[in-house]
Amino acid sequence: MKNLLLSLTLGCLAIANLTAADAVPALKELYAGKFLIGAAINADVALQSDHRLRPLVEKHFDSIAPTNLLKWGPYNPKPGVYNEAAAEAFFAYGKANHQYILAHCLFWHSQTPSWVFEDAKGGPASRELLLQRMRERVRHVAKLYGSRTDAWDVVNEAILDEGPWRASPFHRIVGDDWVAEAFKIAQEELPASVALLYNDYNMEAPGKLASVVKLVHDLRAKGLRIDAVGSQAHWRLETPTLAEIEHSIVALRDAGVKVHFTELDIEVLPRRVSGAEISTRQERTPDIDQYTAGLPPEIQAKLAKRYADIFALFLKHADVVERVTFWGVTDGDSWLNNWPVRGRTNHPLLFDRAGKPKPAFQAVVDAVKQP
Repeated sequence: MKNLLLSLTLGCLAIANLTAADAVPALKELYAGKFLIGAAINADVALQSDHRLRPLVEKHFDSIAPTNLLKWGPYNPKPGVYNEAAAEAFFAYGKANHQYILAHCLFWHSQTPSWVFEDAKGGPASRELLLQRMRERVRHVAKLYGSRTDAWDVVNEAILDEGPWRASPFHRIVGDDWVAEAFKIAQEELPASVALLYNDYNMEAPGKLASVVKLVHDLRAKGLRIDAVGSQAHWRLETPTLAEIEHSIVALRDAGVKVHFTELDIEVLPRRVSGAEISTRQERTPDIDQYTAGLPPEIQAKLAKRYADIFALFLKHADVVERVTFWGVTDGDSWLNNWPVRGRTNHPLLFDRAGKPKPAFQAVVDAVKQP
């Protein structure tokens, strides 16, 4: 193992000497015919024609997803108020670059404004009122962006790791069938060409995976369409294991859906929590922010090895894996710099803060070149 890590370090670090952007192979071209390679971008990338991330996004990715701009709160913070400029720019940018556009997300317990769950007097909304508002939201985005959207994350993070429903306002007001109602609305209001996804983290947890598989079967038993399941893939250097990831892929394949890895990043810093529960916070201490000057070669090599193994597994199951999207473009714009600890210097992606490819990038390139 030590010799393997050393060889990865020496071989992969050579890519840092590439100064011409054209000398770096385009990921989307290397993986063409296998699965889509995507990146999540924020509103600034879509709005600013000279944004520093655009060259990387346009060269390497044939799919884009929005980080926040289409979530209910940022998009529709008050009744009748819509922040449409960023959304319009996002869709226009994706179509101009012939990219597969994943819209994220219709319904999530977080970043949904409180007015959605309240009646006119400030009390709890009724089931009927909330379902009406859910339909109005989908109808609105369908009218504006329906023909330009390839897929929607219909529901995000509705199931806990152990398997039960999350006690969200959607669940409290609508009931156990709220996810089915969400998919019913999406199926009825969005164009039939738009893929409908359920998206969640920690898909490798046995309880959650079993519940997601059951959800797929239950939706179809009701005559509802679910085309794919999104596995967020907020993973770490050691966990989950490759066997656990593969088990989740096979289980979802056997349930009859495609798999999208929707928010891939690999955490290199220590933390006490897994997954991506947005409300979780940890205090910043020096021992959990030790790579402020950059990753040491041995950690670069471990990160490269982890990405190599993961992409080899994705390629093994390319018949069911349709898309792999990184949650961010460079280390500098990763959400892991501020979650679960604010202000850390994290290094979870393929490109460093200067936009230069890391050894992990070369590992992903090499994975697809293996016979």
